[in-house]
Amino acid sequence: MTKQVFLFFVLFTISIISSIGQESDEVSSYPDDHIFYNFKELSGVEYSLSSPYHTMHTHLENLEDDNYHENVAAQAFPQEHFSLKERKKLAIELKLVYTQKGIYLNSQDLPLEKNYIDPKSKTKRYSISPRMPNIYLEKQRNGQWKYSVYSANQIHKLFQETYPSITRNLVVYTSSLQQNKGRFLGIKLWQWSTILGVLLFSYLFYVLSTWFTKQILQRVFLRLKQEKFAKIVLPKLRRPISITLLMLLWYYIIPFLLLPSNFAYVLTLVVKGVFCFYMTILFVHIADLAVIRINTFSNRSEALDANLVPIFKVIFRIVALALGILASLYLYGFDITHLVTGISFGGVALAFAAQDTIKNFIGSVMLFTDKPFEVGDWIVVKGQEGIVEEIGFRTTRIRTFANSLVNIPNGSMSDSDIDNLGKRQYRRFKTYLTIPYGTPIDQIELFIKAVKKAVEDHPTTRKDFYEVRLNNFGASALEILLYIFFECKDWSEELQGREYLMIKILRIAESMGIEFAFPTQTIHIAKEANDEATSTETN
Repeated sequence: MTKQVFLFFVLFTISIISSIGQESDEVSSYPDDHIFYNFKELSGVEYSLSSPYHTMHTHLENLEDDNYHENVAAQAFPQEHFSLKERKKLAIELKLVYTQKGIYLNSQDLPLEKNYIDPKSKTKRYSISPRMPNIYLEKQRNGQWKYSVYSANQIHKLFQETYPSITRNLVVYTSSLQQNKGRFLGIKLWQWSTILGVLLFSYLFYVLSTWFTKQILQRVFLRLKQEKFAKIVLPKLRRPISITLLMLLWYYIIPFLLLPSNFAYVLTLVVKGVFCFYMTILFVHIADLAVIRINTFSNRSEALDANLVPIFKVIFRIVALALGILASLYLYGFDITHLVTGISFGGVALAFAAQDTIKNFIGSVMLFTDKPFEVGDWIVVKGQEGIVEEIGFRTTRIRTFANSLVNIPNGSMSDSDIDNLGKRQYRRFKTYLTIPYGTPIDQIELFIKAVKKAVEDHPTTRKDFYEVRLNNFGASALEILLYIFFECKDWSEELQGREYLMIKILRIAESMGIEFAFPTQTIHIAKEANDEATSTETN
């Protein structure tokens, strides 16, 4: 066990390390090191293009409302292929694309290395985001980092795809409003009015959705005789659905507000957090809804054991939480492919270390699915005999007839031969009625007929198959075979049926004057031998 635990920790550590990207060994310095990063000046503004970090800051920081310098921002684009006017337009459109996709300077881990090399392509490129593979920075021959010519040619097309034709002119217009005066707490008055309008709409939407689900949908489901869904599930789904939809609305409206980058970044993080939280809750409630449907199906049909419902509930909730966490990490920009790979690798190690537990869990599922026995059955398994008290996730508890409690792992139960005495439709009773030699034959025949009639008249005996026959000449008596079956549910009912029949047979024998024989032995001593012995002693 110690070796397995040690191996698990080793494999888990390797999986975590493999999911962490390798850090570059390139030499870097502080971002504001003017000499190391070769800062330049244009229109009184200092800028640098010596690393991906400085190029991105040159592009985006010089398009902020309080630091608006189009000429400086345009330096991040190749000037050999585009005029200054075209580069200004490209800078503005690309920033709007970044804003709509939630890409801000604060959210990027920008490299400071002058000779940065992309770990995937092994080239001197820096991809901005996996969602925008066509937009990347490229190191020029003069050592400066700029957007590639290919990326610059894709910007206008990307801008048109990001903003529909109706909103395209609106976002350009609102972008021009950024340069106007009139703000409160660093935010434009039109932005404040838009925020207040969205807040009012959000409140009205939440109130109306609550009223609609409570007054309309709930009554509809009650009329459809879906009381459990209307009274239990629908109230749980009401809030997560409403807030999730509202957060989606806010997520898509924030880019059009053109707020300051820091404020927009924090607001986007808050919206994503609330969205992820309620999305995970929604996944859990949907999992519970699936369990309710499975439980309803198991109550109507015997194809699914009701004992499987708690197992399904645990599994579905774990899956729902895992999906919610992975979706949250993805929305926050994490690369979940490495994480999923690490979890899978760690899952293999965990399965190896806890193989007995997993074997017992799978055995539980097999027991619930195959149904070799149920709670209350009388079974014989692995040398143990008793009544099943509980079928758990790991073990099955059997109460023996000595009143002890035996726990048997379900993995062993599923691999063993199980004799389920509780599933018997008929319970056999085999015995011999012994009568003395010398009993008249006619009386024997009448006795057998009377016993057969007693079997026929018994309320719980099987009538289509039984035997009452003179079967054997015993050592001390004639043996009549009594071979019958009782149709009963438990052992107590079987004993009651036996008692009733045996008393009936005793009454029949008493009325007919037939005695039951018991093992006897008669010893005959020869008289002549005794006389010879006596005479010898006298002489």
